[in-house]
Amino acid sequence: MRQHSLRRRCFDLLADGREAYSLGHRFVSAFILLTVAACAAAIMAVTMPGITPETVYRLDRLREATDIIFTIEYLLRIWIAPDYAGDLRLSARVMRLRYLRSFHGIADLLVILPFFLHLLLPIPREWFLVLEMFTLFKLARYAPGLNMVAAVLRREARAMVAAFLALGVILVLAACIMYVLEHEAQPQAFASIPHSLWWAIVTMGTVGYGDVVPVTTLGKMFGGVVALLGIVMFAIPAGLMASGFAEEIRRREFMVTWRAVAALPLFAHLNASNIAEIAALLRPRVVPAGTVIVRRGDRADAMFFVTSGEVEVDIKPQPVILGAGQHFGEIALIRHTKRTATVRALSECRLLTLGVAEFERLIEIHTDIRDHIHRVAAQRLSERDEGSEEV
Repeated sequence: MRQHSLRRRCFDLLADGREAYSLGHRFVSAFILLTVAACAAAIMAVTMPGITPETVYRLDRLREATDIIFTIEYLLRIWIAPDYAGDLRLSARVMRLRYLRSFHGIADLLVILPFFLHLLLPIPREWFLVLEMFTLFKLARYAPGLNMVAAVLRREARAMVAAFLALGVILVLAACIMYVLEHEAQPQAFASIPHSLWWAIVTMGTVGYGDVVPVTTLGKMFGGVVALLGIVMFAIPAGLMASGFAEEIRRREFMVTWRAVAALPLFAHLNASNIAEIAALLRPRVVPAGTVIVRRGDRADAMFFVTSGEVEVDIKPQPVILGAGQHFGEIALIRHTKRTATVRALSECRLLTLGVAEFERLIEIHTDIRDHIHRVAAQRLSERDEGSEEV
């Protein structure tokens, strides 16, 4: 029991992927990031010319200290892996294997592996320092953008492979044709197809070093075509990555919206497919504290659901405070009137916005939700008749 309690404390300090982090977790994360920065700085500093042997010795000790810290962290992450199971009935062995096979687990292993290989094998110092730079892989845990790059590459892998295969075929064909056109005029520069392949690579890559250039008329004409073709061919992978990033961003935003919808009491009874359908209708919005969300006299164009934070509805005889799980703005939509109350964010709020057209579609499809909204609207209208105002 004591061991489990200690493991849970380590889990709270190291675990990532949760909605809320403690002060201790933030401190540990900052310490690890500083350690990564110190390791990378030490590796780069030892390669500077004119550095003294004493300084090199100190920088090597600093780098070794960071390797020891990363090793301890790696072992602790293996130890706490079972606590990620949560409500899932998975054994500790399965959860630890999941971590070891995960992207972060492999990255953590690659970070410490060069240190232990260097103790066993005579790795040249220059290559050892390059391997030590794998430490930068640890940034993926704290930089969501790097995880997004990995996700996009996995999803677009087949299309990217096809694009690069097509690029490779065109490179070889361009080298063959240029060899035929330029071999007689430049027997040394275009001595063979492999020699011509270097020209094709730098030309299609729009680099054009100028060390190998065509001199014949046909060679120059074909070289221009290859240069233009290179721009087109390299635009294909760029387009794939751009579309992949856009799709990944939409997917992640949808998942965030889906979880927020599932947590609202109004939609708690719905199944996953219905929640996904409603999530597609809603748009997330973050409102800073003090912001006026709707103003009295404005045209009613949306209904709002509060997922976190609090808002104040300025009605008489006294303002009403609404918190997470509650909604406002539905009465004006039902009655097709302008806003008769001002709603202001008391703290930073996360809202889900339902537009007029989406509102009509929602209450038309889900009659139980329509009935609930009408009941709440009727209750608020009765309160208004007693001295309150509708939202």
